Amino acid sequence: MSKMEYHYQTMGRILSFLVQRGLSRVDFDESDAMEILTERWGSEEEVLQTFADVLHWMNNEGLIRVSNIQEYEGGYAFSGVQLTSKGVAIIQVKPNDPELGESIEKKISESGSLEASVYTKIGSFVGGVIGGVTQALSG
Repeated sequence: MSKMEYHYQTMGRILSFLVQRGLSRVDFDESDAMEILTERWGSEEEVLQTFADVLHWMNNEGLIRVSNIQEYEGGYAFSGVQLTSKGVAIIQVKPNDPELGESIEKKISESGSLEASVYTKIGSFVGGVIGGVTQALSG
């Protein structure tokens, strides 16, 4: 797995966590990273950094809203995280990949756990949708 695929998988797992909570605001810290990222790359410090970096990216791209971000030596806290209307719209788009079903939202809502490869495909799909929108806007 490439680093980008690992970041896609991380994004897929974060989105899954958020979709399961609807529009409720949630708080993320180091313990959440270790709970959500069941497949980990590198040391604990590297896993925590990846989790924070992906949350920052998702926030900057408008997928999520974050009320407050606290970074301190050895850690971080993202408070009041929730999907934005853009994030909701993207998880409702019909993917071209039959393994992802009718939508990311429906796939995540199915009972049972998803394979790591499905989380990677979710993140890749979402990243591609954002990239496509950005490319269309820039003309």
